[in-house]
Amino acid sequence: MKILMEDIPYGLCAMAEIVGMDKFMEICKLYGGSTVYIPVHSKVTLAERNRQLVKDYNGKNIDALRVKYGISNQQIKRILSENDAL
Repeated sequence: MKILMEDIPYGLCAMAEIVGMDKFMEICKLYGGSTVYIPVHSKVTLAERNRQLVKDYNGKNIDALRVKYGISNQQIKRILSENDAL
């Protein structure tokens, strides 16, 4: 069976181009007809950022981390506390 890009609904063409037609068809089989939530990129990468922040923490560089990660001292302290690093 040869599915063409023009067979794909317009709003999903970008997805088909990114994942390729075979993977797109697998997604259609698995999720077709259902509503699927796709999180924003920043939400997906948040845990990795937090792991890296904890690795970067040396016990006295909260201000440097605040600048590097663009978040408040309070947010940094919360992340460190949640990861038993504070």
